[in-house]
Formats: sequence, C-alpha cells, structure tokens
Amino acid sequence: MANTSDLANSRRAAKIQLDRTVVGIELTLISIIQGLALGVLAASAVQPLVKLQWETWPYIATGLLVILIFWSRSLIHTLSFIGWPLEFGHTFLYFGATLIEAAALSQVDRPEAWFALNTLYAAAVWVLYAWDLRLVRRHAQDFGTPEEHALLDDIVRDQRLNIAWMMPLAVAFQGLAWWLVHAYPRQMVQGRWHLLLIGLTLLFSLNYLHDGVRLLRRRQDWLLVRATQQRTGS
Repeated sequence: MANTSDLANSRRAAKIQLDRTVVGIELTLISIIQGLALGVLAASAVQPLVKLQWETWPYIATGLLVILIFWSRSLIHTLSFIGWPLEFGHTFLYFGATLIEAAALSQVDRPEAWFALNTLYAAAVWVLYAWDLRLVRRHAQDFGTPEEHALLDDIVRDQRLNIAWMMPLAVAFQGLAWWLVHAYPRQMVQGRWHLLLIGLTLLFSLNYLHDGVRLLRRRQDWLLVRATQQRTGS
C-alpha cells in the first residue's frame, strides 16, 4: 500500500514538473512568434510613419493591438490550462495563425489585402479557440478543488463566448469590410470610407484587449491558489 502511495506521489510530482516545463516552452514560443510579428509590423510601418502617410496609421495601431491581443490571450491560456502532455495541434495552430497574422501586418497600406488576410486570421483564431476548448476538457480532471472548479468554469465560459460570438462576428465584419473595399474601391479607398472600417476594427481591438486584462485580473487569485496547492502537493 505504501509503495502504491509513493508511486502516486512520484507521478504527481513528475506531472507538476512536466506541466512547468510545458508552460515554459509555451511562454517562450509565444514571445518568439509575436516578436517576429512585431518585426514585420515595424518594417511595414517605417515609411508610412516617416512620410506622414496618416491614412495608414489606424492600420498600424490596429496591427499593434492585434499583436498585444494574441500575446496576452495566449499568456492567459497558458497560465490557465496548458500543461502536460504537450499538445502539438495547439502549437501548430499558433504557427499557422501567426503566419497569417504576419502577412496581414505587412499590408498596412493596402486596405483590400489587409481585410482579406484579417478575415483568414480571425478564422484561424476561431479554430484555435475551438481546439483549445477540447484541450480544456481533456485537462478537466486536473481541476479538483473548489477554486480550480471556479477557474475551469470561467475558462469554459470564455472559450464558448469566443467560439459562439466574438470570433464569428470578427470573421463576418472583416469579410464584409473586404467585400466593400473590393466591390467599391473608388468610394471606399479614394473616398476614404475604408477609414471608418479600420476605425471600427480599432475600437473592437481596444475593447477586446481590455477584456483580456479584466480576464486575467478575475483569474489571478484562482491561479495563485492553484499554483500554491500544486507546490504544496509536490
């Protein structure tokens, strides 16, 4: 009986150590890929900023918000539910979404291409949220205490909100914006009505980034309790 208990404790300690390793890998990956995205945006922004091409500035600002949103949301997800075993599908989706994101960030001076690529990017993030919900359910047995159950409920609620509403709305709006710019280039581009579309995108992005900040604040006590319990249990 003692041997069985020792084995269970050893497996738990090993699981906690592997969870920490996976979290470290995930945080490093997020920083690297979003650093690359920021490099693409910076390269695209130099000439518009130096030459005072003000019509591109809302695109540059939105691009920066997109990077901050991806980084902060990924960070929150990592701290909330990422652990052992390492999920390659989730990681590969990070790479794919970042590739589309970087391509979009290179088009700050081309509204049609910007909205087309951001439609694809929003769809990729939609898939990522759906994939991560499966991942959360797979790790549900790791949430045992009342605080952990509260954290799990909050995670599932946020994932479902993004899958059912936020990402579909983002895809629909970006797709509509692309169609308007493509179908009516004279009015939308030459008439500068595209600035209304990117302005709305900018406002949505600001609100979504702020919502992520509130999300982390809401979870921080649960995350602290969970980390303390894991450390004590190890």
